[in-house]
Amino acid sequence: MGLVIAQALSEYNRQYKDKEEEHQSGFFSALTNMVGSMFIADADEKISVQTNEAILLALYEAVHLNRNFITVLAQSHPEMGLVTVPISPIPTTPVTPLGTTPPSSDVISSAELPLDDDVQTSNLLITFLKYSSIVMQDTKDEHRLHSGKLCLIILTCIAEDQYANAFLHDDNVNFRVNLHRMPMRHRKKAADKNLPCRPLVCAVLDLMVEFIVTHMMKEFPMDLYVRCIQIVHKLLCYQKKCRVRLHYTWRELWSALINLLKFLMSNETVLLAKHNIFTLALMVVNLFNMFITYGDTFLPTPSSYDELYYEIIRMHQNFDNLYSMVLRLSTNAGQWKEPASKVTHALVNIRAIINHFNPKIESYAAVNHISQLSEEQVLEVVRSNYDTLTLKLQDGLDQYERYSEQHKEAAFFKDL
Repeated sequence: MGLVIAQALSEYNRQYKDKEEEHQSGFFSALTNMVGSMFIADADEKISVQTNEAILLALYEAVHLNRNFITVLAQSHPEMGLVTVPISPIPTTPVTPLGTTPPSSDVISSAELPLDDDVQTSNLLITFLKYSSIVMQDTKDEHRLHSGKLCLIILTCIAEDQYANAFLHDDNVNFRVNLHRMPMRHRKKAADKNLPCRPLVCAVLDLMVEFIVTHMMKEFPMDLYVRCIQIVHKLLCYQKKCRVRLHYTWRELWSALINLLKFLMSNETVLLAKHNIFTLALMVVNLFNMFITYGDTFLPTPSSYDELYYEIIRMHQNFDNLYSMVLRLSTNAGQWKEPASKVTHALVNIRAIINHFNPKIESYAAVNHISQLSEEQVLEVVRSNYDTLTLKLQDGLDQYERYSEQHKEAAFFKDL
């Protein structure tokens, strides 16, 4: 079954890549090179290949109902289309009840192949992540919206599974995952050869960050954003629980989350007419609270924790504006009073950090006659003033409600 799903998803990825290359090398590309890039975004939207929900549903059922399916997700093989090798039978193991012995590590690693320049090692999970990165680019029509939602549901199930997490976070099993990124004028396309080999959880986080930064639009996909933030939260909970110090560019995630808050505030009136944006804002704020409260147990280095504070201080205006917005709505009688109040309370430690360090940074600048401090100078102030910072202990940050298909998702799967 795993091989059938992998082949179907790989074929979709191949067709999309072929169309993308054809588009980039075609007449339209040559024309836009002459007249400018004003039409590139519209043209890129036309690159599409019909998605296959049946294959996604099969993968969902396997991941959701068969906890032993991680052995299939993790089975390594040369990337399909690059080299042909005989397919050996996938070892089977008895179904493992929750809380008992995990699938054998021999099963997970038995088919691993060394990475080299000519043969890229892949597996079903990598193929699925690449597929998701394509499908989740464009969620404007209902069909692709449903496909993107199903991809996120599958990732949610994976992010909750302790054995899947152990594989995702295994620092001894690294892969180079070339996710598709939405064309945007302000950034260059990353060269495939420059991609580092990292634990697979980094690719999952990259996919979530990519979704966050590319879907802040008028037709805001609130449900997908909620699922995306939930996946990040579940991964952080595993890292905190198992004290996994992941070497990841956390700043990209922090920046994406802050920009999301900025978008919610900038479009408050329009979004509140359709969505309870405070649910999402609370989830984002609590991700920062996770880093603040438990970051010393899972961030890779002490300097990473310093950088977290630096980003909060540097972007303090966004948190100040968010506090002003939720305070305004929480003090007025109305439908948003309670959800806004929750965000107000959740901001207590972020505001404590800002109010503690900003005066000290200003004092440092005044004493040293510096008009604008460098990042290293700000970090120096942060490091020397931790001992006088007082934070409140917030309970439940590392807890979450497990995914359940019944009730909440029944209508969605019925429509599919």
